[in-house]
Amino acid sequence: MKKIYFGDFHQYVVEHINDLENPDLESYTTEWFLIRYLKKITKITIEGNLDYNRVEGPMRSLIRFYVDNINESSDLAERCIKIHSKYRALILKQQSSKYS
Repeated sequence: MKKIYFGDFHQYVVEHINDLENPDLESYTTEWFLIRYLKKITKITIEGNLDYNRVEGPMRSLIRFYVDNINESSDLAERCIKIHSKYRALILKQQSSKYS
């Protein structure tokens, strides 16, 4: 598979991190762990053009964290779903353009 540009996705995730971070955030809370998972994604996607396999692992970790620890009706769940949807849309767009 050819490389995918993750720069816009990187910025999208950074915006979510900035929304979640605050100086009063306690360590080892659900929000704290979510920020750590999102930072793992941004650490990889900062390079821009990547094989999607490099981003797939951290995204799977995020989804596993979501399933195991986040209440489905919470704001954090909505954020996780939005981030995953943006990621899937990027992958699907790349796959559909491959066959066009």
